[in-house]
Amino acid sequence: MTVLVLDGALLAQALVQAEDEDVIVVDPDAAELERLELMTGDPRVFFLIGDPAILPLPDNSIDSALGEGMEPELARVLRH
Repeated sequence: MTVLVLDGALLAQALVQAEDEDVIVVDPDAAELERLELMTGDPRVFFLIGDPAILPLPDNSIDSALGEGMEPELARVLRH
């Protein structure tokens, strides 16, 4: 299960939910992404600079999302 994280505070929860699958963290702040990367150190996690209003992900590419995002964008990237 690929999990999208839109709130870095939910990263630990996402790692549990994803089991052995990927976790993608999207945040517009490069410094925050760097902080999360240093804190986490988990090879399952990928960090992308982006905005929840325009997610830098392909259609139907994630299974679950944690955090608040724009409904049309979440609907686009979530697998149905």
